[in-house]
Amino acid sequence: MQREYPKFRVYALIHGPIISVGDNLGVSIKKMSFEEQHTRGFSPVQYVFTDVTAEEGYQTYITSLPFVDNVKIKSEYVAICSIHERDENAAIGGAFREFDRLCRYLSISNLHDVRTIHGGKVGGYLPYMYQVMRVYSVAIDGTEKEIEITLRSGHVYLPNRPDKNSWRDDKTGDFLHDISSFHDDTLEQALKYLYRSSIGGMLLDSPEKIALDHVKSIEIIINALSKKGKFHDRLEEAASLIGITDDEQKEIKKFWKSRSELGDVAHASKYDQAARYPNQFPLPSNVQYPWAGHGWVASDIVLKYFNYRRRVFRVEVGEPYEYIENGYKTSSDGTFGQINPMWESNRYFMYSKEGNKPKLMKKAVQALAEELGISENIIHAKMGNPEHGMKVIWLTVTPK
Repeated sequence: MQREYPKFRVYALIHGPIISVGDNLGVSIKKMSFEEQHTRGFSPVQYVFTDVTAEEGYQTYITSLPFVDNVKIKSEYVAICSIHERDENAAIGGAFREFDRLCRYLSISNLHDVRTIHGGKVGGYLPYMYQVMRVYSVAIDGTEKEIEITLRSGHVYLPNRPDKNSWRDDKTGDFLHDISSFHDDTLEQALKYLYRSSIGGMLLDSPEKIALDHVKSIEIIINALSKKGKFHDRLEEAASLIGITDDEQKEIKKFWKSRSELGDVAHASKYDQAARYPNQFPLPSNVQYPWAGHGWVASDIVLKYFNYRRRVFRVEVGEPYEYIENGYKTSSDGTFGQINPMWESNRYFMYSKEGNKPKLMKKAVQALAEELGISENIIHAKMGNPEHGMKVIWLTVTPK
């Protein structure tokens, strides 16, 4: 005879445009006063912080709590899920799945309701929200007994840091100044996604988001360096520009394949693997992307992009004009300078009436060499596509 699991009852506050009291998709919805909620001690279910200092002797560390609600719901309506499970953790996990499903269908039904009455494209998709507040065990006679959730975080990151109070290399401080003061949108965006991916597990990001942020940091750079149609072609061109190795390209192609083809990461999957797992809490993810936590490729690509981009200069060439200065007529011909250095680094302007492209590029090389105090021999020039009626010259400085 199969053993029957004990019964649990999970209460969650629910919030949405229209809430119909009664049974919906196996979940009961009822109105509950704030006074009764207070009496029951409603509070969002959270993990309990483990004091690793006393247990392990760590002086400094980071610990992540696997589940902490980042919203606060106040509502007089509660969703109640009664469920037989092996323990309270499995009961919470099973209830989350039921509440998720309920809110998904309530949200789309609300949109249908609005458009049925008003027609057309009136209204938008307004998500219903829920927040688990209390878990009870239920006796045979229906009596509810409070359960204290004892889920704990045992994860410790970087204990006993810092290791040192100065950089290992004396020049790292200069590098920090150089990269932080270099204004380039691609660098900023790629680094933002890379950083978010690296800390996503501590901030309760889903594995899907961590994986997509990781790929995005690489994708932003590849797309900025090449405008070819297919990603593999863009990757090949970018590799030749910033020195992406064959091994790195191989890894990036694996990332791209998972990001683009596996339903687990970027798109809805027909077969939700995690949905077949036994109930547990926190809920398992359906992501199959084992490289999300290994950002060595993405971080290397960011460094390579910066080392390349800091050597590339854009020069916009405009037609010279005449103006009066100190009572004398003066021409802007030959003027060279930087454009908005606080917004975009390595962007310059030059006024020249030179029509011969080789001679024009030569003038740009001479002007940049004088501006930077370097030899003309290490600067390579290439004409770019005209933009906004101006000629564009790209100058690349050979690395030392």
